[in-house]
Amino acid sequence: MDVDYEEIAYKIVHMCARIREDETVTIMGREDNLFYCELIALACSKLGALPHVAVRSDTYALHRATETSLEYLRKTPRHIKALIQNSDVIITVSFLFKDPALSSRIPEERYSAERSGNKPIKDIIFDGHRRWVGTDFPTPEQAASYGVDFEYYHDTFWQAMNIDYPALASRAEDLAVVLRGAKVVRIFSPKGTNLSLSIEGRRINKDDGVIDEEDVKRGDPYLNLPSGEVCMAPLETSANGKVVFDIGFWQGQKIKDLEVEFKDGRVTPLGAREGLDIFVKVLETSEGDKDRIGELGIGLNPAVKEAIGDTLLDEKIIGTIHLAIGENRNEGGINNSTLQ
Repeated sequence: MDVDYEEIAYKIVHMCARIREDETVTIMGREDNLFYCELIALACSKLGALPHVAVRSDTYALHRATETSLEYLRKTPRHIKALIQNSDVIITVSFLFKDPALSSRIPEERYSAERSGNKPIKDIIFDGHRRWVGTDFPTPEQAASYGVDFEYYHDTFWQAMNIDYPALASRAEDLAVVLRGAKVVRIFSPKGTNLSLSIEGRRINKDDGVIDEEDVKRGDPYLNLPSGEVCMAPLETSANGKVVFDIGFWQGQKIKDLEVEFKDGRVTPLGAREGLDIFVKVLETSEGDKDRIGELGIGLNPAVKEAIGDTLLDEKIIGTIHLAIGENRNEGGINNSTLQ
């Protein structure tokens, strides 16, 4: 599948983020997708906005995380904080390492220290006063880490980016209408999930490919690309029951058939077919409301039909449900955590 990156960059700027003349835009990416970040920046420049591009390599990120002190990693760069504070729009083109195998070499204690240092910056990004678009750029190394064919992963990602957005918006609104009138949600699955939680009074967020004025007024000026989900922050003490997660990834490491129990919103791991130690370590090293129910999401993207391992894609599988724990204030909740 051939991809017109220039056309996609144009759509991100003009249609998705709706960037305007004189707005300041920070674009953060990786060394391997610099050209794509610069196409987004050029589209900003052509309409009179003021972009800034910042990229890093996997090699630098790995050495920084493994060869510096924990005290250093917990520091918040004042100049980066100031940059984000003065940005109207932030576009992130890098959720993952180009090669997730490298990220798996970083001890969880060091990831936790980095998350602590970055938290004040993320708190600014998600304070509701600036728009944020989060996307990625698929690589052969990522496909290898998920155990899937790169061509299939590549094509699924870019097809999911190029769906019928008006149809998606209509589908998302139909679901949001139902959820706005709901108080309690019950979730069941053949593997043994049996969970109840409350969404009464909580904001229903639509990830439909466009940040519009309604999103801004509602305090939800955030967007994933590929898009395609309706999500919300359940009441943090309301989740009770058992959940079996079919598959998940953390920093390039696979977790399969993870079983957990929620009691009054707090999670306790019970077991997993693979990767239980990864989940437990993340809980141990994170801070704040790390073990509280954080998100309920329902996937709506028709181009994503099965789990690949890329969370950005897997959350959008049409007809599926995903749950998350930890930080959720950007979705209308009250959890304050380094686990995001």
